Amino acid sequence: MITMRTDVAMLQAPTTEHAQSQKGSVLVEFALILPVFLALLIGVIFFSIALYNKTVLTMATREGARAGSKYVANRTNTSIKSSATTAVTNACQNNLISFGTAMTPTITFNADPISDNNITVTASGNYTGFYIFSGLSISARTTMRLE
Repeated sequence: MITMRTDVAMLQAPTTEHAQSQKGSVLVEFALILPVFLALLIGVIFFSIALYNKTVLTMATREGARAGSKYVANRTNTSIKSSATTAVTNACQNNLISFGTAMTPTITFNADPISDNNITVTASGNYTGFYIFSGLSISARTTMRLE
């Protein structure tokens, strides 16, 4: 014999046609919002990596300028540029992040560091991300006085 408690049955909300027709609306809203959310998330990730690479290039040019500005007896412009190039290359070698081909920075210097009494190191490269960020060019420049 089935007995029904009247106090519990009266507390339940009646199911109407309106309540039953909205059962799939959350799924439809999720399906519409998910691509927009994922596009924003992926954009934030790739932009963050581009900013990280900019920071790595900045730190690499600082290391290169510091290596070139240190006092070495009988130094020449060639030796200054070679020590700075080595420092920049070592700093960038394992720290740059790229999706595709490895990002190799282009390193340039001022024409004559000894007569200017300053060394200016500039490094630039192309960030290879996906679609929108694929042609993003990033660069950094540091100038230090020769010791």
